[in-house]
Amino acid sequence: MMLALDVQAQEADPDAPPAEKKEEGPSTLKTLGSIGLALVGLGMVGIPALKTFSSSLSYAQAKLNLVNLLRTNPNQAEMMMKSMEGTFAEPLAGALKAGGMCGTRDVKTVQSSTQPTYDAMAQGMSAKFGGLMAKAKLGLMAAVGGAAIGLSGGSLVFIPIIIGVLTGLAFLRLVLYKNELDANVIKARLEILPEVNSAICSGRYIAPPMPGM
Repeated sequence: MMLALDVQAQEADPDAPPAEKKEEGPSTLKTLGSIGLALVGLGMVGIPALKTFSSSLSYAQAKLNLVNLLRTNPNQAEMMMKSMEGTFAEPLAGALKAGGMCGTRDVKTVQSSTQPTYDAMAQGMSAKFGGLMAKAKLGLMAAVGGAAIGLSGGSLVFIPIIIGVLTGLAFLRLVLYKNELDANVIKARLEILPEVNSAICSGRYIAPPMPGM
């Protein structure tokens, strides 16, 4: 109707300027969508990234403490290893328990139990973290997508951009942590696992009783 009136007005006065089109403002739906998508991405990456800070001990500090305990009180070392879940100490705890349950002090027999156990648990831990990284990549893509939607027409563009930057930093933390974890697992196999074998073969480690015994 308004368009017809404008056309009629222009026909009535050919010299009249054309009617100006009203400019569309930023889309509220785009704004909410961009912020929401960016927040979802931040949650998918940020929560696991925060969990990587749960262990305050560096590899050098943890190695020193574990080696000292394995030489003096291996059962206390086992408790410390179990408390460091998700680190190189987790497969060490499994190896210590597996070797202790062999019921022998023969070095070759103990090694044939501790080394495969350590490797299997380390691979499982790496695979678990790999799945976490795959989800984190989806979260990073969501955050970047949220920032892109905001740039395409939403208001408060700086909010999804800031969230996207934070998500990127959290993802970088996960990448660095995974690289550090892989390196520590290799070093612990060479430097700490022999101390585990020694604690078992010397009789210092007392294995927990078998279930039902």
